Amino acid sequence: MPVSKLHTLIAASALITSGLTNMAFADEVGCAEKYNLYAEAQTNWQNNSAARAVELLPEHAERINEYRDIQLTMIKRRKLAVHLALENYPDQVESWGSINRWIELSPELETKLSGLSPEFQQLTEKYQQLISKPASTSDDEFSATFRKTAISDPEFMQLMDDFNLKSREINSLSCKK
Repeated sequence: MPVSKLHTLIAASALITSGLTNMAFADEVGCAEKYNLYAEAQTNWQNNSAARAVELLPEHAERINEYRDIQLTMIKRRKLAVHLALENYPDQVESWGSINRWIELSPELETKLSGLSPEFQQLTEKYQQLISKPASTSDDEFSATFRKTAISDPEFMQLMDDFNLKSREINSLSCKK
């Protein structure tokens, strides 16, 4: 195999295995595509970190999974909000800054998006139900246990580092509305 073809094959392999889609390596991607990459990274982080936390704290599995479910619902809701806003209210999406701050879900915008999408309305209702559950009297104890156990675990911290790296990679992409 000629050296130039070998270099091309190695470069292509490195791009494919880096964790981002081939689309993400274009000079510019669509903002919806960029947000999809971010939502996927968030979803992976929530699922993987919750699984690790349950391994470390099986007696708190229910609480850990409840928190994961809240986060997953929020991720789906915000992803749909960004997509709907990009299509219908592009001025409501600030795609030049950090991706986690692209959209401000004001009550007015939520009402508009709910009118456009029954799915957004359902996700909003589900999210509100999940976050309105009464706090447990042992929340402080759980938080301390979680910090002591999960945050000091090398595997958990590696998952967090991987998510932060992926977020920086995605934030570094430019996008076009």
